[in-house]
Parts: sequence; structure tokens; C-alpha cells
Amino acid sequence: RCAAEAVARVPRFTRAVQSRPRTRAHRLTPRAEASTETGGSPEGTMLLLGLTGSIGMGKSAVSSMMTEKLRVPVLDSDAVVHELYSPGGDAVEPVAALFPGVVDPDGGISRPELGKFVLGPDNEAAMAALEAAVHPLVDAARWKFLHDAEAAGETLVVLDIPLLYEKGYENTVDAVCVVSAGSVATQRRRVLARPGMTPEKFEAIAARQVPDATKRSMADFVIDTGCSLAETEQAVGRLVAELRAT
Repeated sequence: RCAAEAVARVPRFTRAVQSRPRTRAHRLTPRAEASTETGGSPEGTMLLLGLTGSIGMGKSAVSSMMTEKLRVPVLDSDAVVHELYSPGGDAVEPVAALFPGVVDPDGGISRPELGKFVLGPDNEAAMAALEAAVHPLVDAARWKFLHDAEAAGETLVVLDIPLLYEKGYENTVDAVCVVSAGSVATQRRRVLARPGMTPEKFEAIAARQVPDATKRSMADFVIDTGCSLAETEQAVGRLVAELRAT
């Protein structure tokens, strides 16, 4: 079941890819558009896959499989933010200016302290301010990743973006793969097993995410992590093989 669901949509996707230039990476930012005027190929040869999934669905595990086992270049947006929040990171100063007291003794951003300002239904304005400060920095890292991958001659790259649908990034990739555990109960169990997680924090995070069923219906591909690890790895391997063959 897991492997079949991952590849069942490949023929439809293949036809769509053949009908349009690749990649959309050049349309990710105005700077990317300008790259076609300075030596970049306006047609593009690099297939850009967006990888997403709600909290606790197994997206990070699938991302690691792609990177470590299949050698697919993956840009992990969470890892980019972690680096930006680390001591000396480019996001530390602007975030600290918005939310006093969120810098930890090491000079980085404390996520627990930051969460007190931005999580929950009463803090939407604060979350919007945070995103306005951090998202341009993440976009810059994403552009560099795409530029370097295309220069290296990569034919398939992955953007691991947790809020891909929520922020409209589906329009910046050639196709989307959604990672799903198959049930809300499995998702909740996984998330609440994390250190420091509470039901309240989980509900606040989940409220900001498009429901899993909706994501699955919108996706080009679905990887189901509700089965065994071996089955999930098989599904990921078959999907990558099909995409590399397009």
C-alpha cells in the first residue's frame, strides 16, 4: 500500500512535466529570474520537488532517506532556521529586536521563549512579524541552494518546507510530495512523545497547518509513513527513481 500510493501519481506528473519548461526555480525570487540573463538556462533542466507534511507525520525521516540513502540534494527549511537562530546567525538580531528576552545565554534564539510570544490564537500578529523578519533570510538560503545545485548539474533537488501549502510555496516547485502518517491519532501520539511537548503546544501548531487530508488531496505524490520503515524506504526509493527517469 505504501509504495503503491507513492508512485501511483507518477504518470500524471510525468505528462505535466513534459508539457512545461523545467525548472520553476528561476521564478522563486526576482533574483532568480535575473539569473537567466547572466548565463542560466531559461528552460531549466533541474526538477524541483517540494517535500512537506504536518508535524509528526515523518517528513524529516523521509528527507533523511532522500539525502543519506539516495544522495538527493535536500534543503531542510527547519535546519536553515536553526542556523539562522544559532549564535551569530543572521536572524538573531532582528528577532531579538522584535521579542526582548528570547536570546539565550549562548547568544542564540531560545525557541521555548520565542514560542511564548508567537504561538497560540492570540499571537497571530506576533507570528506574522516573526515571519516577515525570518522568511526573507530563508528565501536567500533557498536561492543559494538552487543556484549551487543547478551549477553542479543536479537533475533532481528537494525543498523540505513544513508550511509549503500554508505559505503558497506549491507555486514555486514542479511537484509536491506530502508525507503522512495516515491518521491524526498516530500523528498526535508521535508529537506528544517529544520532550517538552504538551497537548496545548501541539494544538497550537496543528491549528496553523493545513489538515493532512487536504494536503494529501492536493499533492502530486504521497509517502505514507504509517507502515513499516522498510516499506516507507521502498516507497521513497521508487519515487526518486521515477522522478530521476522523467
